[in-house]
Amino acid sequence: MSTNAELATTQLPDGSKADMVFLESSFFRTHGQKQLPTPQEVRAKSPAPIHHPQPPPVKFEELGLIVKYGPSVSVAEAQCLWVIKHLLSIKVPVPEVYAWRVDAGHGFIYMELIYGEPLRDRWDSLVTAERTAICIHLREIVNSLREVRQDPSEHFVGKPILNFRTRLAPINWPVGSINQGPLLDIIFEYQPPAGPFATIKHFNDWFSQLPQNRLLDTQKYECPYRPFLPDNGAITFTHGDLHRGNIMVSSTNPPQIVAIVDWGQAGWYPDYWEYCKALYTSHYAGTWRQQWIPMFLDCRTEEHEVFAEYFVSIGAI
Repeated sequence: MSTNAELATTQLPDGSKADMVFLESSFFRTHGQKQLPTPQEVRAKSPAPIHHPQPPPVKFEELGLIVKYGPSVSVAEAQCLWVIKHLLSIKVPVPEVYAWRVDAGHGFIYMELIYGEPLRDRWDSLVTAERTAICIHLREIVNSLREVRQDPSEHFVGKPILNFRTRLAPINWPVGSINQGPLLDIIFEYQPPAGPFATIKHFNDWFSQLPQNRLLDTQKYECPYRPFLPDNGAITFTHGDLHRGNIMVSSTNPPQIVAIVDWGQAGWYPDYWEYCKALYTSHYAGTWRQQWIPMFLDCRTEEHEVFAEYFVSIGAI
């Protein structure tokens, strides 16, 4: 798809369907009319107990297939993979999605099996030049994600459009999941579902009040940290979980990024969110946090200090 392509949200794969199969995908071009494994077959192949809250993905290597499933796996993640593949092609490498299913309260995403290793497993053996090259590529990937924008002319009127933009502008659009649904970030796992929010200010106001949710109205106070969350940035398309376990690299040398995986927390967030979440998933004193993350994400130190105060206060650690 060309760089000036537009994709209306109404043209996204229908998220209301419990069973969606992409017959035009490479799986069916390769395997013809072969049926995908059923949810029962996936569960039977999994080593995890049936009620596991987050079972590991199940591989079907003979089919070049991996199935991510579980109670927290959402259709929105499958839609996200579909959008990235169609809008950004090879600029943001992701697994191709073949189908999704919802069965007994569990989501199942059928997608391309990526052959490689998590960057986490190779990092210690890489020399400085290899690490630098990977971070430069990550910067290119992040910049490409930032080019995916919602059309301001369709702002919050029921027909939002995803655009591939070559220029960024600090315009406020809804904060929420890829399909304009509630926020899916794990930080809010134990909070009541919330979003989408019409502006960054609405989101920041809500976020800053979370630590006071359990207080009586008479106990609530004006948050001293709220002024340090900017309301005038851009709402950007955000992965929300950029750590080395979700960055897949080739097993060959020099290592190359072959895919960014695990888009379950992705969505539209203020432009400071990606940096804050990357630090949230990293060791406080580690060089990944101190030296390498700043190579591919703009540092938002002040915002992170407020972010950290809030996520500790709500027990999201």
